[in-house]
Amino acid sequence: MPNRYRDISARPKNRALTERRLIDAVGGVIRTKGYKNLGVNAVAKEADVNKKLIYRYFGTFDKLVEAYILENDYWMNVSRKMDTVIECKSDPQEMKEVIVSLLEGQFAYFLQHQPMQDIILWEITEHEKLLNSISNVREIIGQVIFEKMDTVFKDTDINLRAISALLVSGIYYMILHAKKNESTICEINVSSEAGQQEILKAVRLIINWAFERTAREGNKD
Repeated sequence: MPNRYRDISARPKNRALTERRLIDAVGGVIRTKGYKNLGVNAVAKEADVNKKLIYRYFGTFDKLVEAYILENDYWMNVSRKMDTVIECKSDPQEMKEVIVSLLEGQFAYFLQHQPMQDIILWEITEHEKLLNSISNVREIIGQVIFEKMDTVFKDTDINLRAISALLVSGIYYMILHAKKNESTICEINVSSEAGQQEILKAVRLIINWAFERTAREGNKD
């Protein structure tokens, strides 16, 4: 028979700890059961707290899930370091390194973060108001980055937004494909270190090409 007094004493007794436990529990459920099994009862059980506390502390279950995503989404974390982008000098070489670094970071982070893999899969396969809202926030973050880069690409035929869209979505797809199907894509094994290095090399080559093409156009003037 379980010691219910021990169980009660083990539960967090203040709001901050309970909120932390609930947010972490969202990731725990996704990690072990998948996003399709994400629900109030499952999260409360994972956190070992009364489900009423979800509504008391977050208002709705969606707000709890939102708190988890905002904390764990790669681009949301980028937004917390936006000063690095904003303070970046209008030097093409420095801007190029910023873009490459952001894409390399996305690749490395998404490759290792299984709950976010499930969330992106959820986002692209089902219509959810919450996930659409998160996607819109990512777009706002991207807007700040692109506006900074416009100083380099203005009046050229290079559309950095289109290039970035292909690279960002390609990174998502390749990793989801590798994790869900355990197969190669275009004969590259993204699950292997060699395959990962080839993808990162290609990302840098594409961004280099965009900046070099822009520089050549500028020199023609």
